[in-house]
Amino acid sequence: MSNLQLFTEPGGDGGGSEGGDGAGAGGNLGNNSNTTMSFDDFLKLEGNQSEFDRRVQKAVNTAVTNAQTKWKTLTDDKVSEAEKLAQMTNEEKANYRAKKAEDALKEMQRQNARSDMAKEARKMLADEDINIPDELVMNLVEEDADGTKAAVEAFSTMYKEAVQKAVKDALKGKPPKAGNGGDKPSMTKEQILAVKNPSERQKLIAENITLFQ
Repeated sequence: MSNLQLFTEPGGDGGGSEGGDGAGAGGNLGNNSNTTMSFDDFLKLEGNQSEFDRRVQKAVNTAVTNAQTKWKTLTDDKVSEAEKLAQMTNEEKANYRAKKAEDALKEMQRQNARSDMAKEARKMLADEDINIPDELVMNLVEEDADGTKAAVEAFSTMYKEAVQKAVKDALKGKPPKAGNGGDKPSMTKEQILAVKNPSERQKLIAENITLFQ
């Protein structure tokens, strides 16, 4: 029997002569010479299990390699749009284009929302007689209106406290704090804007507002 034949061949030359009892060359199987062998029994035959495993592993390796190549192509920014599409089925192309359009729409909506919230933040600051550059206003804009409102209010409080402290120090004859008129701020503008924590960043901006004017 050759490897990976899922069903056994009839015993001998086909089960003996016509009308016989199935003896003949296949007499060892008796009346079961035409019985289909189960797959489990087939694998028990010498060499079949190892051959089956080898072929399965080869198919798995090929599928994994193809999937990795396709994934790498689709996620590589250096690969052109045409090359990415060439790796896709028609259904994948349709889904890809639909998701790309959806993502672009969401980003446009997000930017429009941030722009509207920046205008509202600017108005809130103006009501408190605080005038800061647009770069700083955008640092106060969060992903939603409530977050932006809270950030602006917190910044306004810190800004006023920093100004009041600087005025008191000036009246007492103390040198102004670095960043509020001092000669050498403790942090640069870039270092402050790079602070990850929004509250800490806003506090540092308020305390070093002269860096941003």
